[in-house]
Amino acid sequence: MAILVTGGGGMTSKAVASQLKDAGIPFVVGSTRGTSASSPGVDAVKFDWTDESTFPIPFQHEFHNGEKITAVYIVPGPVHSADPNSAINAFVDYAMKEYGVKRFVLCGGVVLKKGGPWHLDAVWSHFKEVGAEYMVLRPTWFLENYLDWFLLPLKNENKIYTCAGDATVAFISAEDIAALAIRGLTSEKPFNCDFTVHGPELVTHDQLAETFSKILGRKIEHVKLTEEKRAAVLTEAGFPPTFAKFGAYLEANIWDTEIDDATARAAGKKLMTCDEFIEKHKSVWL
Repeated sequence: MAILVTGGGGMTSKAVASQLKDAGIPFVVGSTRGTSASSPGVDAVKFDWTDESTFPIPFQHEFHNGEKITAVYIVPGPVHSADPNSAINAFVDYAMKEYGVKRFVLCGGVVLKKGGPWHLDAVWSHFKEVGAEYMVLRPTWFLENYLDWFLLPLKNENKIYTCAGDATVAFISAEDIAALAIRGLTSEKPFNCDFTVHGPELVTHDQLAETFSKILGRKIEHVKLTEEKRAAVLTEAGFPPTFAKFGAYLEANIWDTEIDDATARAAGKKLMTCDEFIEKHKSVWL
């Protein structure tokens, strides 16, 4: 058994790779950067959803004990790229036909609905059509966004800018998403279902700002913007306009109203709280 981890530079892909490494499970990372994305204990190869000539490359990778790729962790390219459904489905067909791969775990977003109009929905439907073993992850907002999207204003201005208003969110860590993904990739019996992946608590961004304030020892303010203003702020920060508009739309319209223990039970672990995440990474914002 070996795993192909796509989306090598993504938050969840890095977490999946790290946990596979710790567990001693053979894997290779597929990245548009190719072998330059390698690091100690992590082999990477060239892989690009938009270039079918790279599809065979991961399967040509030589694992130490001759293992063959039996499962794939799928993370698409950026939201602002071309519609990824056809490219991912073509790869699924290729991997199944040419190399006998049966198991796939797709990490999309909470807006996914099988047969729906959103990004990646056709991939989910395709799994069932071709008889693949699968797990579809529909995570809500990542805690790791505060190490990326929200990092500079939080660190330099003591502010969190959103258009989420007073909506509650069950923030989830990439580490917990990865733990669930690995169960989907390696379990003896396939799940063949989707998971709405959320964290263990419902919080507003005002409450999150209070938690940051408590742990960092300085006042952090949540600044509430309109959806239009938020899109403009993201564009000014360098995000492509299509991505900025879509991101602002999601921020304004996607929230959580309830939680359960399904994610924790399936992942086989206690999920990280906001307090625990901020405490773990607080040096980043100091």
